[in-house]
Amino acid sequence: MRWILYVTLLFIFTGSGCGLREREASVQERETALGQREKALLEKENILQLKEAELANREQQLKKATPPDTINQPTVDVINPALVGRWNARMMCTETTCTGSAVGDTKTETWEISYQDGQVVAKAMTGENLARIYTGTYRNDLLQLTERVELSAAAPATQMVVRLTLVDPTTLEGQREIIRSGDCKIVYALQLNK
Repeated sequence: MRWILYVTLLFIFTGSGCGLREREASVQERETALGQREKALLEKENILQLKEAELANREQQLKKATPPDTINQPTVDVINPALVGRWNARMMCTETTCTGSAVGDTKTETWEISYQDGQVVAKAMTGENLARIYTGTYRNDLLQLTERVELSAAAPATQMVVRLTLVDPTTLEGQREIIRSGDCKIVYALQLNK
């Protein structure tokens, strides 16, 4: 009976040893495959870093070779210090093809006009809240400002154009035109006082 016990134990040890060797071989194969993948990823990372450095070098060379783009940068022909400051704006609708607006409607805002980066900037405030920011130029006694609002789920694409002339150092007069998609246009007579 003892010999049966010894034979059984011998088969158990022999059988489990083979299974261990197979598992070890499988783990080593997986480790080898992972090592090869890691090596391939490191090579790709090195290639990407070289390409990134090459692109940065090309960008620097292009910046040195080409003069700054003056076509798209707004310029100011005249800087008029009388424009700078806080203005009370009163608008009255004189023409409309849009629903929700009527001729005779009035609005009031406070505008902060300044010069920034070579252009005129007007920040329109309703109470303490910033309503919009216009940018533009002052040339030949005409202050022309624009604001473009892109199409979104909340509002249609809108373009606002403001044209003002300086009547005296404390008065600007002109109009604000709002053009929306769908043949909608509103024109306001605009007067600003310091």
